[in-house]
Amino acid sequence: LCDPYPQEPMKRPNFLFIITDQQRADHLGCYGNRVLRTPHVDALAARGVRLERHYVAMPICMPNRATLVTGRMPSLHGVRHNGIELPLDCVTLPELLADAGYRTALVGKSHLQNFTGVPAQYGVQPTSEGDHPAAAALRAARRPEDAAGHRQEDADSWADPAFRMRLPYYGFQSVDLVTRH
Repeated sequence: LCDPYPQEPMKRPNFLFIITDQQRADHLGCYGNRVLRTPHVDALAARGVRLERHYVAMPICMPNRATLVTGRMPSLHGVRHNGIELPLDCVTLPELLADAGYRTALVGKSHLQNFTGVPAQYGVQPTSEGDHPAAAALRAARRPEDAAGHRQEDADSWADPAFRMRLPYYGFQSVDLVTRH
């Protein structure tokens, strides 16, 4: 018989997100490509979960990355186009994982903030007359914004030897960004 109450605690899963720009799934060996060699990604896929049907929230990278990190659609987190920064008051998956005792890290390109210094072509939507903002108690996925935390992905910030990234960064406790890409 199977013991319904095992004595050893359940092992928690690890999470690894590999996010690339404009790469089709069938350009990986683990998804059937017989020409391109991707042995390291294929090995990770063999030991983990490989999704067969995955859809993006938006075909533009910055809004889609914001959706992946918040679990919310662009209409809710506000990043509807490249150059519109993810508000710092958004609750993120890395924050929830850190709160559960996980160590979180970001390595590479984040693109949750504008890294070009060029203003967004489409800014944050102004509140229209007649709109009624939700009461604070109903905004559980947001908290007061700290505007000083923006501009952390700006390449000019990283060019300054005195620049220090403010952590946690969207819930990531360790950050090693790629800039000027």
